[in-house]
Amino acid sequence: MLQAVGVLLAMVFWVGLSGTAQAARTALIIGNSAYQSVAPLDNPVRDADLAARTFAALGFETEVVLDADAATMRAALKDFKARAASAEVAAIFFAGHGVQADNINYLLATDTGAETREVFQQTAVRMDELLEALSVAKGVKLLIVDACRDNPFEATRSLTKLFSSDARGLARVNHQLQDLMVVYSAQPDHQALDGEGDNSPFMEAFFEVLTAKETVRLTEALIDITNFVRTKTADRQLPYTEGTLSVHLEFALETPVQPAPEAAACPGQGDVLALDKAERYLEFAEGPHSLRISEKGTPLLELCLKDGEILVQGRYDERFGAGDLRNADRGGSGYYFETGDGRDAHLWFYADPANASAAAEIGVYIDGTEISWINTAWTF
Repeated sequence: MLQAVGVLLAMVFWVGLSGTAQAARTALIIGNSAYQSVAPLDNPVRDADLAARTFAALGFETEVVLDADAATMRAALKDFKARAASAEVAAIFFAGHGVQADNINYLLATDTGAETREVFQQTAVRMDELLEALSVAKGVKLLIVDACRDNPFEATRSLTKLFSSDARGLARVNHQLQDLMVVYSAQPDHQALDGEGDNSPFMEAFFEVLTAKETVRLTEALIDITNFVRTKTADRQLPYTEGTLSVHLEFALETPVQPAPEAAACPGQGDVLALDKAERYLEFAEGPHSLRISEKGTPLLELCLKDGEILVQGRYDERFGAGDLRNADRGGSGYYFETGDGRDAHLWFYADPANASAAAEIGVYIDGTEISWINTAWTF
């Protein structure tokens, strides 16, 4: 498997033989990497960035939502539905974890939990909810899903009856929508790969195919995307498309897609916290230039204060602002990663919500046990 303005691609579509028409286009792009209860993913946030730049180049109005919890995903779908009502072409792209349960496809929010069946169903977003948001569009509807990785809840006892033991990837979708095309990064009941580069094999193909020629029809592009992924993964992954269109869509490239903005980086030097020799309590009189977390000499993460937020650089990058640290409902916010030997670990960021000048504090946990608490002296 699973963020853009300034260049344009024109989209033209034909309805039967009645001529041509160009109309409003809107796209919602969701990329979830920073999962709280299951393994984080490397590429979905970067895939969402590339998808957004590609859609913007195709002339779409785009909204990008990154590392969204269930409430944020559903709010974004509600806003998108209002925009899609007047759109001739509406698209939703999702990259992140996806599972099937009882033959229902779920796309996982960052806070999806599995303590009980009820918790799972409340915090996982059904694919039907995305189709419902698309249903109001009067023209073409595109749902693109790069979310068919291993089931992260396979061993969860409370959900044993919910997940079939042989269910892999996502199931086929039953729908009655006209002019709907659903594009999966992998076949039903098969897994998709996250990829070893900056983007998933599917997203790499999506971008390369749609921007390689001056013009390309959607139907032809889907064939090229399939062959690209098939070759890239040595036949381990094969994209799959279902749905029926009564129109032809053609994308015409006018200018190159804008390059990705360079990510801000921590300075690469600063104080080191070694997990294998961690002090139980660490306090800084002044905020360090950066804080590097390592294990047995191997660097795992680097943290720094950047543009009024704490930037964490690791398998995936994430920023934490004052609102995250002073979240009274959750008591802070977390960054999840693995140690060098594969143990679950996370950082917990906190600042006193009742004190606007309180410094950021960080708890360091391995397998749920606190091993260190850090007063950074970083203030917002």
